[in-house]
Amino acid sequence: MPHRFAYSTNAYTKWPLERAIADIRWRGFDGVEILADVPHAWPEAADVATIRHALADFPVSNLNANTTVGLDPSGIRPSLIDPDPATRRQKVQYVKRAIELARALGAPSVCTATGPRPPRVSSRQAQTLLSDALEQILAAAETKPDVRVGIEYEPGFFVGGMRSALRLIEELDHPLLGVNLDLGHAQCEGENLAEVIEAFGPRIWNIHIEDIRKRVHEHLIPGHGDIDFTRVRRALDRIRYDRFITLELYPYKDDPGGAGSQGLAHLRPIFG
Repeated sequence: MPHRFAYSTNAYTKWPLERAIADIRWRGFDGVEILADVPHAWPEAADVATIRHALADFPVSNLNANTTVGLDPSGIRPSLIDPDPATRRQKVQYVKRAIELARALGAPSVCTATGPRPPRVSSRQAQTLLSDALEQILAAAETKPDVRVGIEYEPGFFVGGMRSALRLIEELDHPLLGVNLDLGHAQCEGENLAEVIEAFGPRIWNIHIEDIRKRVHEHLIPGHGDIDFTRVRRALDRIRYDRFITLELYPYKDDPGGAGSQGLAHLRPIFG
């Protein structure tokens, strides 16, 4: 069965969301990942009717709630492990609203990330804060229809690699908690991508795909780095992965469509 490809609108932040969706559809992608942040679909202000009209039955692979530029220019604050309860609550409420938006748009999942561990917060404290925040978020995700929550690990973040993400998923043991697997992040961590895919297996809700060169965290167009996508394809086939593979090329904001077309042209022959 051929794999389905989506493209994240976080490459199109110089474009209005509706125009980005139209361009992604025109370039032959099978779906779209929507950035749940400014300037696209900030959950508090998103015009659901307008977005639905732009989609016109074009599938949404995932709502990307990793960044919060709508709350702080850094995009990584507030965080789920902030020691200040009021600040942490802001991030929890943001992800909850992203879940509501995903439900309204028919998106099956929302991804989020932890950010770095704050100074003066121990690993044990951070784990406790994160577990409490995710329990609140997962309670909101259980409202019908269910929306899956994918933790995305990233180099330098508190949940920054395969082992910490697996441990979190196992400890909380919630059917809606899985991983939004960014293969480039795994490559940066020096992980074996086939082993990572097989370790998470049916808990992969969505995949972010890009290329990486020399383990430097810069999202490159597939074919411009070191990732062996044929091995990735074989591993996905072994676990019978049937959800979206979402191209994430946010560094290419000056030509998102051209970058997306190049990436898709490289990946389609490999993945079928």
